[in-house]
Amino acid sequence: MTAENRADSRDYPAEAYAPNGQLWWRLRYQPGSRRRFGDERKLAAWLTFNVNEGDTFTMADLRRALGDEVPNDAEHLNRRLRALRPDGWRIPSNTDDRTLPIGTYRLEAKGWHPGLGPRPKRDAVSDADRRRIFNRDGWRCVVCGVGSGEPYPENPDSKAVLTVGHRVARDLGGSVELDNLQTECKRCNEPLRHELGFPETLTELLPEVKRFRKSELETLLSWLQARQRIRNRVDAAYDRARRLSEGEQERLKHTLRTMIQGSR
Repeated sequence: MTAENRADSRDYPAEAYAPNGQLWWRLRYQPGSRRRFGDERKLAAWLTFNVNEGDTFTMADLRRALGDEVPNDAEHLNRRLRALRPDGWRIPSNTDDRTLPIGTYRLEAKGWHPGLGPRPKRDAVSDADRRRIFNRDGWRCVVCGVGSGEPYPENPDSKAVLTVGHRVARDLGGSVELDNLQTECKRCNEPLRHELGFPETLTELLPEVKRFRKSELETLLSWLQARQRIRNRVDAAYDRARRLSEGEQERLKHTLRTMIQGSR
């Protein structure tokens, strides 16, 4: 069943209404003030009381539900939906699940909404910590190994974007301490954390490692000491070159062609 097939006029529980008696997603201003009531809060409230977990909805559903109170801009709504993730919401789109039509979303898990009270405080990762984590992890996803801007082997048209993820997901009690944070591509980010639950432990890994030959043990140790799978100097230069601007990459390619021709 899709949200499009459900009527918007129905009896709602008390939690669906703000103190002034309006439905949360119909509010223009924060209760008791003249500050605008945020679009994320409206989306969270409407989804909570109008879409069941496992059901789908579309951008058209959201626009009809929120009326003229939000911009008629798909990317604006997309950003607002993504901003709900730290509050416990899981809402995959076609980008996350190719079985979904473009513009259609599936509600997998509900999180905080205004009827529950004040919004939980978020522990943001600072820009300095974000760069520290990326540098520590070699600017590669620790889950699948893809580098920033690299195409996925099975989908060359889709390029990886790195983000900071949690080893233990926040809604499972994970913190924002550096030891719980790691570099992940957006494809491997929170959905994988929920599928796997708690991360790998040493107790689970050791039985497999103890079956390795000496050469394999030495290789694994060298990778762990380097905090990355050791690649040759061409690999390392490529990683650095990928982070150059487009113009600098073009100049580098020209320089490489000149050097190659000069060595013949």
